[in-house]
Amino acid sequence: MEFTEIPAALDLGREEWGFLTGFFQFHEEPLERLPQLCVTDESRVGPIVESLRARGLLRVRTAHGVTMCSLAPVGQWLPSGGAAGDPERFALEVEVLRRILDLRGRPSITVVASREFRRRDLLVPEVLRYATTIFPTVDLRVGTRCNLNCLYCLLGHEDRFLRPVSEIVADLRFAREQNLEKVSFTGGEPTLHPDLPKLVAASRALGFRRVTLVTNGVTISYPGRLDRLVEAGVNAVGISFDTPDRETAEALWQNPVFDRVVRAFEAVGRHPDLPLQSIAVVTAMNLRQVPDLARFYVDLGARMDNLFVPTLDFVMPEENAWIHRDRIVPRLTDAVPFVREALEVAHAHGLPLTFRGFPFCLLPGMESHSFDRYMTIFSLVRGPEGVVHDRAALDLRRTKS
Repeated sequence: MEFTEIPAALDLGREEWGFLTGFFQFHEEPLERLPQLCVTDESRVGPIVESLRARGLLRVRTAHGVTMCSLAPVGQWLPSGGAAGDPERFALEVEVLRRILDLRGRPSITVVASREFRRRDLLVPEVLRYATTIFPTVDLRVGTRCNLNCLYCLLGHEDRFLRPVSEIVADLRFAREQNLEKVSFTGGEPTLHPDLPKLVAASRALGFRRVTLVTNGVTISYPGRLDRLVEAGVNAVGISFDTPDRETAEALWQNPVFDRVVRAFEAVGRHPDLPLQSIAVVTAMNLRQVPDLARFYVDLGARMDNLFVPTLDFVMPEENAWIHRDRIVPRLTDAVPFVREALEVAHAHGLPLTFRGFPFCLLPGMESHSFDRYMTIFSLVRGPEGVVHDRAALDLRRTKS
C-alpha cells in the first residue's frame, strides 16, 4: 500500500516521508545507522532528522555519547483528519499505520508462498513444479553470522550473531501451529550454526515435510557435510552464485572461495532428489557476465538430474548494497540487455532461468519467467488478539520515497 493522505496531511515531501517510514520498522537506532535503515544519502540525514524532530515526529536523545533516534508516539503527531483529499482513504491509511506500529517487534515468522495461479497455461511447468514443491515455506533465519561479506548483503551492517536453539524451535512450533509444513533455514550462513543438524532433525520431528537449506555453498563443499545434513532431514537446497568469473565473484563476496562454491554444486548433484535453486544477484560488477552465467547454469543442468531453477535477482540497494551503491547498483536499463541475453541462452537449451526485481515492461515476452509471478511474501505476527497475516510492513519498504 502506498501512503498518500497521511504525508499530505503532515505536509511531508517524498524524501521526508520515505525517511520516516524507516522508523515504522524499529523502535530506536543510533543516528549513524539511519542512512542504511532509511535508505537515505548520508548528507541528507542530519537535515531531515532535524526537520522531523522540529515537527514533533521524531525523538532524539544522547546516551553515552551516542545520538539515538526514535519515532514519537503516533498519537502526538498523527492528524485527526486528513488534508483536503480523500477522507475515507485517510482513515484506511491511519488504520494500516496503527496496525504496522502495533505489530512492530512482536513475535513473527516470514512466509514465502505461491501466488494464486489463475492462468497456469501462462506459466512455465518446471518453475511451477519447483514453486509448488518448495512453497509455502517459513523463511527461518538462524542468525546473521557469515563467512562472506558480500558487497550487496542485506545484513552487512548488523552485529553478527547466532540465535539460540530454543528461540528457533519456538518459531518452528509457531509455524506448525499455523499448519505450515515447509521451512527454509537461512542466515547469514546457516551452516555456521553448530546446532543446525539438530534443528533440521527437530523440524522433521515436528512434522515439516520439506526442509530447505539456503547457503552460500562454502561449507557444504567439504566432504560429507551435505551428506550429514541430508541424513538429518534436508531435502532441498538453494545456493548463491553470482558469476562464473573467479575474480569478480571473489571481489563481490570479499573472500577467495570460488572453487569451494563450485564444488558445492557438485555435492548437490550427488543427491538428485534435492530440488536446487541458485540465486545470482545482478550488480554493476557482474552484469556483463550474466550471459556467461547462463551458460554455466546450462552446463551444470546438463550434468545433474535435480529439479534446477536458477534465478537472476536485481540488487536491492539496502545495507551493504546501499553503502556500496555507487559501485554495484546499476541502472535497470543498463542491466536488462545482459539479463535478456542470459534468459535467451538458457531457454534455448531448455533451462528455466527466471528473474526477479525487473519490471515486465523492460523484459517483454519474458513475463512467464518472472519468479515474482510464482511467489509472494508475508508475515504471520502474534498480535494482541491472535495471529495476524501482515503484508503492509513489507510492502512499505518497497515503496520508493
